[in-house]
This record gives sequence, structure tokens and C-alpha cells, in this order.
Amino acid sequence: MHEELEAILDIQFHNPNLLTLALTHRSYIYEAAGEGRSSNERLEFLGDSILALISADFLYRTFPDLAEGELTDARAVLVRTETLANFARDINLSNFLLMGKGEQHSGGGQRVLASAFEALLGAIYLDQGLDAVQTFLLKRLEPLAHTIVRNRLFKDNKSLFQELAQAHDGITPSYRLVNQEGPSHNREFTIEVLLGEQVAGRGQGRNKQSAEQEAARQALLSRGWIS
Repeated sequence: MHEELEAILDIQFHNPNLLTLALTHRSYIYEAAGEGRSSNERLEFLGDSILALISADFLYRTFPDLAEGELTDARAVLVRTETLANFARDINLSNFLLMGKGEQHSGGGQRVLASAFEALLGAIYLDQGLDAVQTFLLKRLEPLAHTIVRNRLFKDNKSLFQELAQAHDGITPSYRLVNQEGPSHNREFTIEVLLGEQVAGRGQGRNKQSAEQEAARQALLSRGWIS
């Protein structure tokens, strides 16, 4: 299993146990097959920080004309759950994940794939250092970042939705927290955006701000105000 994934990654691990750990979802631990093992959550924590550093460094150096707020918004789009899940799909990561039967049946959702991708970044870092992670990651981040900046896709969705909702419907959107789950270092929030009593969109994120932005984006998409 390792050899096939390593070929896709173009990385040969010195310590294959790190790769196995990165692929081990917590649902696997809860079943007999995973008894005595650790999950990838600690590696995910590390990978998330590495991802933040590499993406911030790249955006800062590559786009000197972007203001601080624009850099923040661009990075939020670049490293959101949906993007990371797509990166995971590009390398067929779901084929190699160790998951419980329930997760296997669902194929592992976006959140599972994104978390595993971050855990993989942590594993590469521990095994081969920051330069190896940069080489692996920037191949994926760089073209997407140029698309995001060129098309101004980092524009604040909340501000845009409020502007258009007021223009079209004469209503100012409001947001409500629907759910939050996960440990304190890795919490996921679900938030709905409402126009009056009507739910216009729902979003998830690692903090309330990113979940609100995603809810606004979904509302913009559903109303055909962006494509």
C-alpha cells in the first residue's frame, strides 16, 4: 500500500510508520482493527500549521500588491476544507485511508479527506523537513493561488451577499450557529445565513468567521449571484 501512494506522491518515506499514522482516521481506532493504534489527529494539527505558514509565505512573496486583508482572504480560500479535499482526491488519498466501516461506507466526507491531507503534510515534514513539504504543496497551491488572485475570488462573501441581499430583497442577512463539534484544537462550526426566517445558505469552517463566509458563498451560489 505504501509503495503505491509513495509513487503518487513522488516521496519515499524514511519512516513508513509516519505515513501509516497520517492515514489512520479516528473511526478506525474505535473498532477492534485499530485497537492500540493512534489516529492522525496530532499530525493533522501539525500539518495545519505548516499549511498556514507555507501558504502565507507564498502569497506574501508572490503578490506584493495585495493588502493584509486581501492576503488573509486569499489564504482562507486557498486552504479551505473544499480545496484540501480536492487536493486529497487528486492523489486518490481515500483509497489508502484506514477508516471504520461507517466512514468507509460513506467514502470519507470532505472533512475527513481535508484532515488526512493536512496529516500527510505533517508526516512529510517530520520525515523529510519543510523543504520537502513546500515542494509537494506548492505544485498544488501555486496555480490555484494565481487563479484566485487574478479573478479576485477572495472577495469577502459576507459583504457581497449583504450588498446584493439588500439590493434585491431589502433584507440584511443574519447568521446563526447550528452546530459545533470536535476537540478544541480542531473544532468545526456549522452556521446558517438567514434572510428573515428563510435559510439562504449553510457553511462549515474551523472558526465561526470561515463558516459564515462559506454560508454566504453557498447563498450567493444558490441564488445565482455568483457562479
